Amino acid sequence: MELIHDFREGDRWAQVHENRDGEYIITCFIKQVFQGQKTIRNHSEQYAEDAAENYVLGIWDFGDEQ
Repeated sequence: MELIHDFREGDRWAQVHENRDGEYIITCFIKQVFQGQKTIRNHSEQYAEDAAENYVLGIWDFGDEQ
């Protein structure tokens, strides 16, 4: 997987990777503790980056209805 972008805000951190299938994987952390991953399929790189930024800003979290 290739690292595309890294987002940080306070204690929250998210990385966006692209896999060989063209899917984007968002890996999320709070205080350096892994929280989970979200796979973005059939959307653009910008969509995945926006989702990662929204995570670090606290707009969504794991367990929220998507």
